[in-house]
Parts: sequence; structure tokens; C-alpha cells
Amino acid sequence: MTTYEAVLSRLSELDPSVSVEERNVEWLTPSAVVGLSRTVEGRIEIFIAGAQLKPTSRSVRRALDYRTWHRGSGHPSVEANRLLLPGAGHYDQIAAFLCAELIRCGSDADLPTAFRKTEPIIELAIEKLRLTDQALLGLTGEVLLLDALLRQAGDAHAGDVMRSWRGWRESTRDFTYDSVGVEVKTTTRSISSHEVQGVHQIELLDHLESGVLEDTLFLVSIGLEWVSEDCDNFYTLPTLVDAIVTKLRCVMSPVKAEQAIDSFLEHVKEYGDNQDVGYDHLTMSQSAVFKRSFIPRFVRCYDMLDSNIKVLRSDDLSHHPHIDPSSVRFRIDLPVSVQGDLNPVVGLNAAANAIAIASH
Repeated sequence: MTTYEAVLSRLSELDPSVSVEERNVEWLTPSAVVGLSRTVEGRIEIFIAGAQLKPTSRSVRRALDYRTWHRGSGHPSVEANRLLLPGAGHYDQIAAFLCAELIRCGSDADLPTAFRKTEPIIELAIEKLRLTDQALLGLTGEVLLLDALLRQAGDAHAGDVMRSWRGWRESTRDFTYDSVGVEVKTTTRSISSHEVQGVHQIELLDHLESGVLEDTLFLVSIGLEWVSEDCDNFYTLPTLVDAIVTKLRCVMSPVKAEQAIDSFLEHVKEYGDNQDVGYDHLTMSQSAVFKRSFIPRFVRCYDMLDSNIKVLRSDDLSHHPHIDPSSVRFRIDLPVSVQGDLNPVVGLNAAANAIAIASH
């Protein structure tokens, strides 16, 4: 029987496909029912050959793609279900486990039954990796803005900028810059549509950790698109982190620079650790998971004190005393323009400049 360890070993040796149109599928048993492929971007695809599967789970149904796959070298075409796993987290191990479970449950002999037995595990894995993917997206957006703030602020203020970002755990805001609060929302959608975890994210707080009263709140909406390395002017998370580290070493004394760098890298590593992102820059910068190339399609910096932004506020909830305000979650769809070219401020550097000006 094909074991988890055997599948993981074969997966570790699997090279990415040479193009987006081609797949190098590694079939795991002689029956060629369950196979693995790695995309150009390094993401894992599980191929399940046979009749179209009928999942009961919505998340599994969305992740499955059934089609005819044409093979080279004169081999006949194959009908197969393709399961594309989200692109972050310990997905090699998860993919190996799912494949081993399918095979253990008898996929070669009775695929529908094996899939029915394995589907609950597949659903849990997809949901877990989806949360991990969202956390990585959030980290990427925040580091992108941090890099821009560092470039805009000037050498003398590098330490202040770095202290303004505390990563995943320690702050009620993504950035706290003097009396200015900044929330960063990152999406792969084409519009500024974001999940809000409570009204506190879109209105002034009555206190900050520093003891300074918050008098300004920006919501920076970032739209990212994952691209191939053939695209010009792309970013990756490792190159952004490297740029920040290099900048700090150039503008700070050696001792202060290393202290700031250690703190920064630790915050990056901790980001989203409840979702197992765990990006350790010192050991993972060459990982295909984190080297995904992206370009910012839009950056919009909204002044959330603008009364023309019509979103749910604490005052709206005050009329419903039986609702716990901290439990309210909702999605906001912010317009491209609220007040002409005044709100939002458009562009990464312009957003960083607006935040820097407000903080002084």
C-alpha cells in the first residue's frame, strides 16, 4: 500500500510544470487513479482520474475541476477531477495525507466510495488552507505598505515606522503611527470589498496601546494579483522583507538596526500563526509558497472619518441593546471615489505619504 511517507517523498521530488498549459502528473499507483502535479507557481494539484465526482461539501465542490486532459507522447486522453489546493501553509504534507487516504480507502477499486469516505477530511483541509491563504495575503499587503511607509518617512523616522507595525498579535490596529490608526485590507478581487471583524476596525478607538488618543483612521484597501515571473515590476514577500532589512541597515546604527530587524522578522514569523502561516524569512525565503509573484492592481487610502462613507457604526448598533457589538462581522464594498480625488488617496506611495503627513 502507498503510505503517507512514500507520497510525501515523491512529492518533494516533483518539479513545477513548465507552463500554465502543461502538467507533469505523477501517478501514485499502477492504476493511475490518484496523481499529483505542481503548477508553475508551485501550488499542488491532486488529479483523480475517472468519472466526475459528486461532492456534498460546497468548498470541495468549488475546488474540484472536471475535464478531459490531453496527454502527450501518443497516450490517450484521460477524464479526471482536479483538486487545486490553496497556495499557503504546510500543503505538501496535507496533499500527501489526502492522497494516501484516498488510496487507503480503495480509490483504485471503487473511487466513488473512497472519495465519499475521504471527503470530510478534504473539506477540513481546504478550509484550513483557505484561512492560511487569507493570512498570507494579509501579511503581504501589510509588508507592502510598511515598505512604502519606510521609503516615504525619511531615514530619521525609520525606527518610528518600524514600531508602528506590530504584526499579528500585539496591536488593535495594523499600524499605530502617533495618533493615526491604519487598518490594511488586502484582496484579490477587482474592487475594494473586504470582510470587517467589527465596527472597531472602521471607527476611532477610545484608546491606543501607547496612551495617545486616536484622532485619524485610514483604511488602506490593497488589491493584489498573483502573476507569473514573466510579468514586469512584480513583488514577492521575500524581496519586500529583504528590502526592508537592507534599508534598516543603511539608515540605522548597527546595534539599533539589528534590534529592529530581529523584531521585524519575529513579527513576520508570528503573523497568522493560528493559521500556520509561520513565514520564517531566514529559512523559507526560497519556498515556492512564499515566492509567489504579485503586482498591486490598486491601493486606495480611505479617510474613515468621512461622513460620506456609509458603513455600519457603533451608533447604529446602540439601538439594538441585545446585540453584542464585538460579535458583529460584515463585508464592506467601498466605492472607487468618495469625494473626488480627495478620498480615497490613490496609489501606494500616495497612501504612505498621506499617512506620514497625518502623523506629523
